[in-house]
Amino acid sequence: MLSWLGHNIGWMLVLLGLVAAVAAVVVGLVRARKAGKSSCSGCAGCAGCAYAKNCPSNRK
Repeated sequence: MLSWLGHNIGWMLVLLGLVAAVAAVVVGLVRARKAGKSSCSGCAGCAGCAYAKNCPSNRK
């Protein structure tokens, strides 16, 4: 078992780094969502967006 760990420690560190990066992105998105921020900036270009009805600027 220790032999296997020794041979694969590099891959495990890379995988751990990727998992940490994805987790950081998800946490950032959740915090932005809770703060009321949106990926839609409220510009006129939102009319063609699939999520236009969910944009804060289009809600009334």
